[in-house]
Amino acid sequence: MSAEIKKQEYGARVERLRSKMRERDLEGLFVTSPLNVAYVSAFWEYVPIRMEAVLITRDGECVFMVSKNEFEYAQKVSWIDDVRYYTEFPERGRRQNPIELVRDVFQEKGLQDAVVGVEKDFMSINELQRLTTSLPDVTFEDASSVLIACRMVKSAYEVDMLKKAGKVAVAGWHAALSVAKPGLREFDIGQAAREAATHTAAGLMAKDDIHHSPIVDGVQLIQSGPRSSMSHGRGSTNRLKKGDMVAMCFCLTNQFKGYKVGFARNFALGDATTEMKKVYDLLFDTQQTVLAELKPGVKASYLDRIHREMIDRAGYGQYIEHRLGRGIGLAYGTAELPDLKEGDDTVIEAGMTLSVEPAVYITGKWGIEIEDSVHVTNDGFEYLTVAAEPELPII
Repeated sequence: MSAEIKKQEYGARVERLRSKMRERDLEGLFVTSPLNVAYVSAFWEYVPIRMEAVLITRDGECVFMVSKNEFEYAQKVSWIDDVRYYTEFPERGRRQNPIELVRDVFQEKGLQDAVVGVEKDFMSINELQRLTTSLPDVTFEDASSVLIACRMVKSAYEVDMLKKAGKVAVAGWHAALSVAKPGLREFDIGQAAREAATHTAAGLMAKDDIHHSPIVDGVQLIQSGPRSSMSHGRGSTNRLKKGDMVAMCFCLTNQFKGYKVGFARNFALGDATTEMKKVYDLLFDTQQTVLAELKPGVKASYLDRIHREMIDRAGYGQYIEHRLGRGIGLAYGTAELPDLKEGDDTVIEAGMTLSVEPAVYITGKWGIEIEDSVHVTNDGFEYLTVAAEPELPII
């Protein structure tokens, strides 16, 4: 991504945020959660022991604040020109306390008695208290919804990132199928999937992506046999056996430049029971029925209701453990909205990106989940991953 295109993309995000700030009469927006810092700054480096923050004002330049050891990296990857650092040791002319740096920036921008939005759903009580003590005349309001609303509808650039993330996840799945056999340990299959995914990500990166890593970090979820009834089991030393149901989910890995799709698949090793095939067929039909209804204007809760009614009628409703799906983007498995579930009546819009993941988990027996990610278009959807196999794969 060239510097010019980066400024256009991220500058447009900030302008959307400013528009919503004006609606809320916010004079500033103080962004501190790593995902939202990445969303507004293009800097992806989560260091939980050190504060990173972006201050967005109604007009003028954004200010990006990081620790000194992240300063060079932030300058190289962020589009924000005004990057400032604090230190962890005395240095002439520099603040050693990050909150003091924040106070200086607020005062410089004329926000020392302003109404400023913060992410109260992320910021700790201690951090908020330190902030209010340092800036006693500032009114801090919860503005989490401002960021959530902007992140729900993706730009063309974000959709492209998610398409690449989809290719990375699918490459991992195909690699897993190619190596699976009785006696192999779950984590061995997971490692094969992650290696293939990493090489695929590397192949999708451009020359100016030099400061981004293709390594697929995070947790590879894979469970076999009775363990497959756990929806989020980590790849263990458990060895695969003939007749096992094997479940793989790729949601908890960083797939491409911070963007992540939802993607899950199952296969049976050597043989599958009649019930395994029946439940897989049920979930495939459920997913396809939901996707046929997916278009701008429908409610998230309506799509979930379709999926629950179909699984209930087939006699497997008691084995549903989670909602139909969720928004996807920068978050690992959660936090992106809307939720495709009862109670979330968000109206689906073109530009939203969603996972659709009907599943049945029969405790101590096996579990099956078919998850794909899609981009909502003006009249329907397009896959960000690939359409699921119409029959349960048997390896």
